[in-house]
Amino acid sequence: MFRKKKNEPAEEKKDETQKNEQRQEQMCCDCQQLQELKEKFIRVSADLQNYRKRVEKEKAQWIKIAQSELLTDLLSVVDDFDRALQESKKEGVPQELSVFVDGLEMIYKSFYKFFDKYGIKEITEIKIFDPNLHEAISQIDSSDHKSGEIVQVLQKGFMLKDNVLRPAKVVVAK
Repeated sequence: MFRKKKNEPAEEKKDETQKNEQRQEQMCCDCQQLQELKEKFIRVSADLQNYRKRVEKEKAQWIKIAQSELLTDLLSVVDDFDRALQESKKEGVPQELSVFVDGLEMIYKSFYKFFDKYGIKEITEIKIFDPNLHEAISQIDSSDHKSGEIVQVLQKGFMLKDNVLRPAKVVVAK
């Protein structure tokens, strides 16, 4: 009654072969997509790493800028203490102020301890003018100094580690 056709097993094989080919094509597409996603992941990961490095670098620069601005503002306070102490050492200052002057000297020394703690040093190269360390306010004729030598320091200069925080303001011989 029911007879099997002879072509049925051949058709089954043909259908199975087609299905296998479709699966292989799908696998190839999936492999390509996987490879593309891997490459995209690597690029995104590298971008993220570069972003983190850039943010850390910018953060360090902002901290350095903020620190130098704050310390530069403190230098004017130290200059005021320096001037007050120089005036107190002049003759004619009442002896009653000696306790007050001693207090000023203690505060002045505390500032310098603070500076040492954070790597701030006074510029001590005050013989020959160096535009990297000094700011020439004026030039004068001087028989005691050679041309380019510093005659007078008007305002002390300071370094923060290896960078000039504030150049020394000087008068230079012509």
